[in-house]
Amino acid sequence: MAANATIPPLHSRRVEAWVHSVLNPIMDGLDRERLLLERGNLSWRAYSRSCEYIRPVEQYVDPSQLPNLEDFLEDPENLGFVERFHQHDHSLEELESSANRFLDGLMKSTMFSQEVENAFQEYVAKPHTVQSFSTTMTNENLAKFVGEYLINNVENLEQHYVLHKFWSENRERFRHSAESAEFHEQRESFHHAVKELLEISRNLLSHLKEHRRLLCTRFDIPAAPFQNEQVIGA
Repeated sequence: MAANATIPPLHSRRVEAWVHSVLNPIMDGLDRERLLLERGNLSWRAYSRSCEYIRPVEQYVDPSQLPNLEDFLEDPENLGFVERFHQHDHSLEELESSANRFLDGLMKSTMFSQEVENAFQEYVAKPHTVQSFSTTMTNENLAKFVGEYLINNVENLEQHYVLHKFWSENRERFRHSAESAEFHEQRESFHHAVKELLEISRNLLSHLKEHRRLLCTRFDIPAAPFQNEQVIGA
């Protein structure tokens, strides 16, 4: 009997907290992460040198619910998830590092800098160009934006972006530059990191879904909170 003393009881509120405040938000985050990675849009930002919407696992959980995450990871019912979360976060670090190296390679390249400058000068010489674009954007800042869009595999920008038309007209030109042999090592390392994180994210999401199913079945709890719409006494 002593061996079973720590097993949560049927309808355990504690297990319910694991499912609703830990597993569900993490799965939501990983599902969004998977979609971004499949599209090649990492939501990586040049100013922060990190991904905006692809985060370490812990950051998918509301800060007020972190005690439930800690409890989930420490309980023997949930063995293996400490290692799986660490694997995900390490892979994300590798991805961000490879994206940073790719951008640094682009920014240090005279060829790439000149390509951006040439495209810029050609663009501002056209009659449709808004004058504020040419007076406020430095070549270095423009090159960083271009690098960010390349890393995020951006197809089109929304029309409210200042660089919307510039990117639309020069996207393939910059992609061709980034495919140069000069950036081969950084580019291959980056693409490998994207594929690796995508595989890890898919596997982790699959494990979490199965674990949620097992917990819900074993402890007879709902997979998500719900409100009984029946009004007592109506």
